[in-house]
This record gives sequence, C-alpha cells and structure tokens, in this order.
Amino acid sequence: MLLKIIKLVLLSLITLGLGGAAFLHGFRGWRAGQVEVWRKGQAPFVATVDGTLPITFTVEVWSWMIIGAGVFLLGVGIVIKFLFAARAERQAMLARMDDAFLHSSREEPIPRGVALAIIGAVVAFFVYLGFSIHAQ
Repeated sequence: MLLKIIKLVLLSLITLGLGGAAFLHGFRGWRAGQVEVWRKGQAPFVATVDGTLPITFTVEVWSWMIIGAGVFLLGVGIVIKFLFAARAERQAMLARMDDAFLHSSREEPIPRGVALAIIGAVVAFFVYLGFSIHAQ
C-alpha cells in the first residue's frame, strides 16, 4: 500500500514538474519576445515576435505553454482526485495502479473525456507540425 502511494506521489510530482517547466519555457520566450528554434538537420535560428518568422514564434511559444499547462493540470487533477475522494475511492484508485496492464482492465470502456483529450493532443500536434513546416 505504501509503495502504491509513493508511486502516485511521484507520478503527480513528475507531471507537475514537467508541465510547469514546459509552461515556463514558453512563457519565458513570450516575455522575451524571441525564442530559439532548433530544427532537425538545420542550424538553430531565432524567431521574434515582430521580426523574422512571427508565426513560428507564436506557434512555438503557445505550444509550449498550452502543452505545459495541460500536463500541469493533469498533475493537479491527480492530487485533487486523490485528496478529496472517499476512502473507498482512494483504495480503488491505488488498486488500479498495478492492474493497468492486465487483460481484465482493458475491458473497461475509455472515458469520453480521456478519449477527446488524446484525440485533441494528436490533432494539435499535427497542426503544430503543419505550421512549423510551413514557416520554414
């Protein structure tokens, strides 16, 4: 039981840390008005808000901030769900952590919100790729 609680705490801390770092990376670029863009096989370049490649700047900064905020809110949701759930719900949440890869857990339907979030993330990723390829 203690090991499961430690896993849950580490999972929430990792999502909070990664989400916060990604958001702050984008926010720092937005505040500075420029961001350094690294493309595979090309030399890095600086995109600025009112100079060279403003659409690349906008897409890069807002992508980091939106993805970071989403991951951070996922960590907050995990913490809130665990802290404010009833004791039986907490026990069930901890029990599901080890059963995630068993065949019996695949029979449960995927919640609609989770499915929409995954589909939205995939669509946003391809929109981001389209903008970044177009801006080259």
